[in-house]
Amino acid sequence: MNYVVLFCVKNQYEMFEEFLFKYSLSDFSKVEILIFDDNSLPDQKLLLNKLCAKYNNISWINPDVNSNAQAPIFSAFKSADEYLISNNNKSNWILFFENDCFPFQENFWEELDLTINKNSWVNEKVGLFGFSNYQHFNNGKKIHARGNPVPGRGCLVDGILKSPHSGWYQNLPKEFYTTDYFVLEVPNWQSVCVNRSLFRDKISCDVEYEGRLLNTDDIAHQFMLNNIFNICFPKLSVYHDSGTLKGKIKLISDSNYSRSANVHEVFQDRWGWKWGKRNLHLRKQFKYVIDNSNFYDNTIQLKLFNMHINDGPKKIEDFE
Repeated sequence: MNYVVLFCVKNQYEMFEEFLFKYSLSDFSKVEILIFDDNSLPDQKLLLNKLCAKYNNISWINPDVNSNAQAPIFSAFKSADEYLISNNNKSNWILFFENDCFPFQENFWEELDLTINKNSWVNEKVGLFGFSNYQHFNNGKKIHARGNPVPGRGCLVDGILKSPHSGWYQNLPKEFYTTDYFVLEVPNWQSVCVNRSLFRDKISCDVEYEGRLLNTDDIAHQFMLNNIFNICFPKLSVYHDSGTLKGKIKLISDSNYSRSANVHEVFQDRWGWKWGKRNLHLRKQFKYVIDNSNFYDNTIQLKLFNMHINDGPKKIEDFE
């Protein structure tokens, strides 16, 4: 296959057998699974060791690390790439899942491999790509999507901060969901594919985020600053559980793990504007940067800023 699967986990190893393997229609035994552990508790690390011993397709890629990772998603991608290099694995794509997200179709693994093969240009032009992300689950024998999926999120495209989008690529015109792919700001962070070679060459991991929030957004913006695109393949779909299923599992949780106090300040310092729909001055902040520096000159960010969400799904050639 052209990809491996990656999880970045702090505790919550019960999720694999009691959630991912139990509910996903896609068979996880068909893929190579890498796990980056972000300093879980000792008893949870024992559970991780047991998973690796039980399933020969699961590997713990950072067993010698005993401290919290700064910017965990950056660290997980970097560690996964180094692990694959050391094992002579030439797959160019790392498919990252949050541990409460899984494929929403039986043939997802095969369709993803086919998609990468028939769109070989992604290896040169795309840093991140994602999927249609559903958040509604039917407990019957089959999984059915209800409502509109959420393929990504963004701040720069005119109109995306307002209802019915509210900072997300959601409630979009139907052509967004029927096209083969479209360019977007940030794929939905709960499940993204990262281009190993472009990550290694273009992404600086010298960042100060505490926790995982906004990590993927920063990576996406680093790619765009280098005129590398982020896209969505909307006909491939994943499910992200907002509590319907994982509420049935007794988990060790850390409410501070994902939502750190410093992430918005770090992001604003790096990019010149504060992320999110609650920032009523976002477009003014971005315009101030472009009017007073050359930071965003000839970048994908500037092109996104100058378009409206209702302009319809855009291909890479629309930006070149």
